[in-house]
Amino acid sequence: MQQKSCVFMGNIQTGQLFFMRLENAFLLSQNGDIIEVISQYDNLENDLIAWCRFKGELFLKKIPLHNKNDSNFAYIMQKESPTKFATFDPNSLLSPPHQGLAPKGVSIELASPQYHFPLNNKNEIYAGNMEQLYEEAKKAQWNATTDINWSEIPAFEPKLEFAIAQIMTYLTENEFSALYIPSRFLAQISPFFTAVPLVLSSIIGDEGRHIESFIKRANATGLGVQYSTLTTQQSLYSLWEEKDYFKSSFLLHIMGEGTFIDLLKFLENCFESLGDLQSAKLLNLARRDEIRHVAYGMNHIRSAIAQNPAKIEILKEAVFRRKNYLDNQSDESSLLLESLAILYAKEEKKISHGFEAVVNLKQKMEKNRTKRLMECGIDEELARELSRSHTPNFM
Repeated sequence: MQQKSCVFMGNIQTGQLFFMRLENAFLLSQNGDIIEVISQYDNLENDLIAWCRFKGELFLKKIPLHNKNDSNFAYIMQKESPTKFATFDPNSLLSPPHQGLAPKGVSIELASPQYHFPLNNKNEIYAGNMEQLYEEAKKAQWNATTDINWSEIPAFEPKLEFAIAQIMTYLTENEFSALYIPSRFLAQISPFFTAVPLVLSSIIGDEGRHIESFIKRANATGLGVQYSTLTTQQSLYSLWEEKDYFKSSFLLHIMGEGTFIDLLKFLENCFESLGDLQSAKLLNLARRDEIRHVAYGMNHIRSAIAQNPAKIEILKEAVFRRKNYLDNQSDESSLLLESLAILYAKEEKKISHGFEAVVNLKQKMEKNRTKRLMECGIDEELARELSRSHTPNFM
């Protein structure tokens, strides 16, 4: 359908500004549209005829416009050159090849360079509540420096301080994993699915804040970060090595961070019992962030399985491949388990009581993993099998 646009030039003489505005008017028009230039000058037709011939456009006519105050002239032209911009279906499941770094809804000028975004299919990356998750992430931002009163953290006996420092070391390692893995995939996702990179960027920001916080809590013991065990390194390496986004999202957000939620709640309760309310607050804030990460993962995987139930086999393969790798390497981190037991028991001589609580925690983790897997659309028997096969290193 033919459209008409008007460019009021007034007293602008033919020159750089004049032709820039004229160029833009034609640039944003469709083939066949009418462009009307209003100018106070009555001798522009030769310049405009020459410009139209050079640009492949059509000069139609000049019309004098008179009123009691002044006189203007309308120069009427028609766009005959091809339309310069393409508009893509915003509901498309595939990102347009010329989308570039523009968000969804933008009209892209033809012949723009083609970026290669491997993750360009909505079904591979999207979850139904992306916008809501991003809004929640913005509202829930906190500051590791100002929102935790570090001066109120109490001192404990040396064995307990070491246990805390070791636990914080372990948490930091795992959070680096949760930071780097989404970062790897972020630049592979087309901006056509704008909400997805925004949510992943919020997740990355959360993890950076967690890393800062856990290191600060380790430093608050006077000991700083402590030991990184081979078991933890191998478990995180097996997660790091996954190059498929669908599998990685499942292993990280549902299996790993889902389990991490239970661990953070356990630690929060331990610090509350110790009377260390600032550390408990820190764990609560971190857990609140992780719940959003898990929500993205579950909606992502649930949506993918609903569209293609055969993808369950892909997830099964990923879990067992990771399990087989870890079975051939090492078991669980005894240093972490002892530290958790001491933290729960509050003192070394009651470690048996604390260890029993850690065993119960692991059982709770397995039960909750199974529940989350079933909520994603996996049948109960397989969900239990996958849950039992998750790394004993939690993440």
